[in-house]
Amino acid sequence: MANQNGEKYGFTGLFPIKVGQTAELRTFLRTLDHSIKYPRGSPLSEVSIVHMARFVVIDRLAYQGTPAKVDTLKSAYLLFACDFDGFSIDALIRAMVKYIPFELEIIWQHCRGFPGIESCDDLAAYFEQCQITTNLLLADQPDASLNDILKGLLYRRRLAQFIRHVQDTQPSPAELQADFERMWQSLQEVRPRAGEL
Repeated sequence: MANQNGEKYGFTGLFPIKVGQTAELRTFLRTLDHSIKYPRGSPLSEVSIVHMARFVVIDRLAYQGTPAKVDTLKSAYLLFACDFDGFSIDALIRAMVKYIPFELEIIWQHCRGFPGIESCDDLAAYFEQCQITTNLLLADQPDASLNDILKGLLYRRRLAQFIRHVQDTQPSPAELQADFERMWQSLQEVRPRAGEL
């Protein structure tokens, strides 16, 4: 099915930018990786279903050279591509409205037809209107949630640390078992978030 691979949904949308708003939008997008304001790398790290997201402002097309003709756009566009856990755009919209309403409104207020964030249904319809079908969504773990993947990365990191510890300290079998059980118990209590690893 287009846009879907296992339990992951791939959204790609082209949103026409209002005339005269391109520079302001581009300036705001550049602030989204500000390490003090967003210590985990991006406001989208707060949206617990997002695996990956990209913003691109498209304001011109590359000239391919002779014999091609110069192509022009009727509008500048915001390209938003996002892979997330879910089966429809509704899941992403509801999560973004819940966790990053300020950034969501600031970004898309520069786009024509943006209905605001008061109605998730209206906003989802707007995203669907601007959506481009993703015909080939590649996912290395299509049925693993973001939480599953983050836990797997954390387990791998902690196991590597544990192995280094064992090699450095060479504990007795009883100490080794106790150390392993402590490590394993500590992993049961941790839920990593995007951007922390």
